[in-house]
Amino acid sequence: MRSWQWLVWSWFGLQVVLGQNFYDLDPYIIELTPKSFDKVVHQTNYTTLIEFYAPWCGYCQQLMGIMKKAGKVLDGVVQVASVNCDEPKNKKLCGRYKVQGFPTVMVFRPPKVDLSKPVSERLQLRNHASEVYQGVRKLSPMVDFALSRIKNYVKRVNGTGKLCSVLQEQRRKSLVLFSKRDKVSPIYRAVALDWLGIFDCFTIPNAKLSALAQDNQLATTNPQISQFLQETIPRQMQSKESLLVAFDTANDQYRAIECDSFTKLQISKALSENFNVTPMEGPLSKREKYLQNLRTGKEKSQKTNKIHDEP
Repeated sequence: MRSWQWLVWSWFGLQVVLGQNFYDLDPYIIELTPKSFDKVVHQTNYTTLIEFYAPWCGYCQQLMGIMKKAGKVLDGVVQVASVNCDEPKNKKLCGRYKVQGFPTVMVFRPPKVDLSKPVSERLQLRNHASEVYQGVRKLSPMVDFALSRIKNYVKRVNGTGKLCSVLQEQRRKSLVLFSKRDKVSPIYRAVALDWLGIFDCFTIPNAKLSALAQDNQLATTNPQISQFLQETIPRQMQSKESLLVAFDTANDQYRAIECDSFTKLQISKALSENFNVTPMEGPLSKREKYLQNLRTGKEKSQKTNKIHDEP
């Protein structure tokens, strides 16, 4: 064996002995423990892709690069996490999900939320359904599999008349995407998850729009919204771009959000600033701060500092 090869294997052997987690420094993957698992995985409306691994496992080492890419691709849409089953504190957790070989990749799917229940009940621990990924361990099929397990709370509206009826009947605020595409994108489904129970999300393809009648009922109940639609719909019918609009029919208010750079952070900022509301998940939420601390290790260091400060 050449000297450089010996050095590589010696370095790798040291990492195995130390039991170093694969993804401690990764900004898109959360290393889970029994203390964080339920809060991250089960107390959310997001789907989670999890790799159960052991650092000494050759197949796990091969999969690591793909998992890192998956974490980046799925960022903000599907949670990507991992569990080091070689850590003594994690062994019961791996046994809980019947992990028998490495790597085991699983997807955890949330149950459907009953929006008629109070927010406090909706936030209680709700066990997600777990499903072992049996497909090819390549980026595209793994990402497609995870995306197919996202809960969809975006309702499709076909026609301008139906849109007016939907707005009039709404008890909550509404987000309406006048879309250049016929299919609902994963990012918009993620937006619906962030604002679940606060904004109801709808989409209407530009191709399904028609001119709004002058004597529509919205003109009486919501004159400002009606005027906005009268001016906007003809342009949107000819547009090749999407337009996102927030509606508050109770107060006859609206806010158009440009979609050239359709990011969840921009949407959250616009909704928070204009409607004085805070999302349940995603950017600007308390939960996102907690997840970010887990990714960067701040949560761990804060706990450590607290212990050291005790007499």
